[in-house]
Amino acid sequence: MNTSKKGKSSSDASDISADREMLDPYEASARYYDLWHEDFNDDVEFYLRLAERTGGPVLECMCGTGRVLIPFARKGYEIAGVDRSATMLDRCTTKVSFERPDVQHRIELHQGDVVDIKLDRKFRLAFMPFNSFLHLLTTAEQEKALLNVRDHLEDGGLFSFAVFSPRLDRPEHLVRHRGTRVTTQGEIISWFEAQVFDQGNQRTTVTYFYDISKQDKPVRRVTTEFTLRYLFFREALELLSRCGFEVIETYGNYHGGGFTATSPIMVFVARKR
Repeated sequence: MNTSKKGKSSSDASDISADREMLDPYEASARYYDLWHEDFNDDVEFYLRLAERTGGPVLECMCGTGRVLIPFARKGYEIAGVDRSATMLDRCTTKVSFERPDVQHRIELHQGDVVDIKLDRKFRLAFMPFNSFLHLLTTAEQEKALLNVRDHLEDGGLFSFAVFSPRLDRPEHLVRHRGTRVTTQGEIISWFEAQVFDQGNQRTTVTYFYDISKQDKPVRRVTTEFTLRYLFFREALELLSRCGFEVIETYGNYHGGGFTATSPIMVFVARKR
């Protein structure tokens, strides 16, 4: 496994109190992301099917803790992962270190922003999984990222990303219980979510609350907040076209279903022009 780190880390934690922690969002995600998503494989299988069409090497943009990246290496693909969060990459590196040597050898990790990072190789497939694209908060950032990804693709290479389909009728400020899990250390963690919309700027701010308890200890709450810029279907098609991609497939789920008004997600597959 090769690891390189560039640019400013986004892993500095905010001050915490005994009763309530406000963490950098990437640190909180790194700490609890795998707990909720370790058994989610639909998108992994989808991107692996794309890789069967293209072969490697593969580029995962915003690879996070390696949930999708590591299965690619286990399947025999050379894959490079890029993420701007040092905390996420540290967790990914730890997970990779437990893999077989041949799996580790097929993985490269790079710290940097997908907007401007430069790698010294071309790829046949690139993807941004699981709403990652929505962390690009302006059209200018989105275009720079897509143009940079295009520069890293071989001629005719494929690029894919998936994002949620906006539901602007969802009640704001309503706290929703997303689930409760028990860790291997015996902690009981309940995950709650609240959401508000800024329709003028086409953004949503999501607050996550993690209530953590263990045996007779007091409940501890960890709070983190993300702002995302949501996309509409037609907007995404036009954006990809402006940045030198030909959209060849669209889906409303990871199983090949067509996109409709009630689809929970939008999945795009595009070819470098």
